[in-house]
Amino acid sequence: MTLNVDAGSVGRQVPSPPTERVVAVMHLLASDPERSFSLTDIARSLGISRATCHAILATLAQHRWVIRHEPSATYSWGPAIGALARPTRDQQFRPLLYDLSKTLGTQVFLARREGPTLVVTDSVGESLAAPPITAGLRLPLVAPFGRDYVAWAGEQAIKAWLAGIGEPSTRLRRRLTAVLTQVRERGFVIERLSREYLRVYAALRALAADGEPDEITARLAGAFADLVLVDCLPDELTGGADHPIATISAPVRDADGVVSMSVTAAPLRSLTADEIADIGSAVRDVAHRIEETG
Repeated sequence: MTLNVDAGSVGRQVPSPPTERVVAVMHLLASDPERSFSLTDIARSLGISRATCHAILATLAQHRWVIRHEPSATYSWGPAIGALARPTRDQQFRPLLYDLSKTLGTQVFLARREGPTLVVTDSVGESLAAPPITAGLRLPLVAPFGRDYVAWAGEQAIKAWLAGIGEPSTRLRRRLTAVLTQVRERGFVIERLSREYLRVYAALRALAADGEPDEITARLAGAFADLVLVDCLPDELTGGADHPIATISAPVRDADGVVSMSVTAAPLRSLTADEIADIGSAVRDVAHRIEETG
């Protein structure tokens, strides 16, 4: 049966037919959030023209109310809808973030996973070395980034994360496997600071604003992973040398033990191995406290 959204109910004046069409599209996608609908499916089900349906979906996709899946040219329920049902900023944890920022003298932010992206939900402190990380910023969860979210996720999730950048070289696969093992042991992620990191990070921020990670995002992340040394292994932090560090992050688990958020400090300067360990410990402690209060 075709649902014609222009007809309205008998004796009922529809205040805004265009709005009714948008609402109808969202109701259809919400009826099966795991399904991807084609443009033809949606237009036929709702009895609206393809041109009108395409215009609605394009606008909704810009706001991430729906996700467009490029390979199949289909649409599904978007992550931004979930954000409307709760505050965009997790300000309930701001006192913890503020104390951590004051103690470390760095910018500190909290991120939450929403499907294939990470969304910054609160941020405190400032950085003079790089553009500030602000609430609402989206970053793609694609290897080698998001290690704090996948390190404890199990073998299949790790394989899917690695597959996101195509077929990693043997060298890169071994490096990331060793890094994930080390992340699980010490409890936090270390992101090295380099010119490549700053450039790729800025590009990934821009790409994430367009929707879920695509082939360009994957290739950029993969090229970055091939060019730089990802994270730090124990034998690379020996001696008294200074190490340029961008960020140090720790995972926050939900009630089911799944990593759903992360706390990040952004020193963006050179640190000794002891300073890295101290910051990592402080960030990990705040992450544990959020788990207890969340």
